[in-house]
Parts: sequence; C-alpha cells; structure tokens
Amino acid sequence: MPLPAASATANPPLYSQRSVRLFSLLFTAIAGGVFTAHNLRTVGQPDAARKALWGSVAVVALMAIVLALLPYSPNTGAYTVGVGLASAYGLNGYADRFIANPRDFPTKSIWRPLAICLLVFVPIVALLIYAF
Repeated sequence: MPLPAASATANPPLYSQRSVRLFSLLFTAIAGGVFTAHNLRTVGQPDAARKALWGSVAVVALMAIVLALLPYSPNTGAYTVGVGLASAYGLNGYADRFIANPRDFPTKSIWRPLAICLLVFVPIVALLIYAF
C-alpha cells in the first residue's frame, strides 16, 4: 500500500551549486565550503561535510601563503578569482559524489548567508581601504 502524499518524505532544501560558485567567487572558498558542508550534512554525510569544510580552509590558507611569497603583480586579483572559481567547481564535484541528483532537491534561500558574509567582509574591506 503506497504512503499518503502528506507522510511521504520530501527532499530537504539545499543550497544550489550556483550559489556555492557565487559565494566562493565573491567571498572566499570557505563560504562555498560552508554551503557544501551544510548540504552534505543535510543529506546525512557528516564526514564528507567535515572534509569539504576543511578542504576549503586549506585551499584559502594555501592561496594566502602562495600569494604572500609571490612578488607584487597587478594580476593578483585574477589569481584569487581563478582559485575561487576552481575551488567552487571542486566543491561541486565533491558534493556530486554524495548527492546523486542535486536538481531533485528544492533550493534554499541565500539571503541570510549573504547578509552574514556582508557583515563580515564589508568591515574588513573598509579597514583595508582605510589602512592604505
């Protein structure tokens, strides 16, 4: 006997792969890693979520070390954009190993994480501008 429609389990909402890419590109790979970790935790993969989060932290740390060792170049912004985009696609590929069809899940709103990221990054950017 099939389950009634009201008691059938629906897929939980997840952050879209596009929002992971956007936040990784605009903020840092850590923001995309947090989104991916949340998605993986939601589908019942806490170990994979932890690896995604720590992997994104490692990418940002490695990028900071490499950029500190490189001589100044006007192309530094392009390097950070490239690394952010590459890490976003890496996070999406990693999540695809655990989430069979992400399009079957409803998308989760990004307004609250966007407000949090802006509350963190706007003062940092303002302090950097003021310092120089």
